[in-house]
Amino acid sequence: MSLIIALAGSREAVIGGDRRCITFSGSCQKLEDELYGGRIKNDEALQARAAELGATLQVSDEKEKVWRIGDLLVGEVTELSRRQERRRRIYLAPGASLEVDITGREARIRARGGVGCVVFGNRFTQELAGSSVARAGGRVNEDLIKSIFVEAGDRTASVSRQHMILKSDKMPSDPNGALQKALEVDCQKSGWRLCDPQ
Repeated sequence: MSLIIALAGSREAVIGGDRRCITFSGSCQKLEDELYGGRIKNDEALQARAAELGATLQVSDEKEKVWRIGDLLVGEVTELSRRQERRRRIYLAPGASLEVDITGREARIRARGGVGCVVFGNRFTQELAGSSVARAGGRVNEDLIKSIFVEAGDRTASVSRQHMILKSDKMPSDPNGALQKALEVDCQKSGWRLCDPQ
């Protein structure tokens, strides 16, 4: 899990995601705790600490974590292991958001929101984003989101230095209905069962 920042403004939706994907071969809880707790600052330190602990990992900065579905924006963080596949996804439009947890083949709506900002990430990146938003007095915009990604890329190896920002100012006539429909279509395509559709 790395970093997604989603802003449902009253007139515009903005979403950003980093591109890092880290795959661990086998379990190394100590390394994961240090990485996701913000104690490993850069790629060199990550590789060195992995070697110290005898852990094998692959790091790629090619993962697309944010994309468009028509005028809607979507972001997703994933946690994949041999035993389990978990995703947290957000669907976004101006004035509305829909958060979904996907475990294996089951999708469950976690939250529906109106105007506001949502951050998906590990402990360190969530705290970093939260303190940046607090310093800005809660006034979140595209420039603040970009600055958070730059700072995160400088301070932790858990996110890439590259990031992608998408925007949409297209307001659906029924934002919540459009987000629900996008989720249902994705469930159909991916073979997920929507539990408790609310």
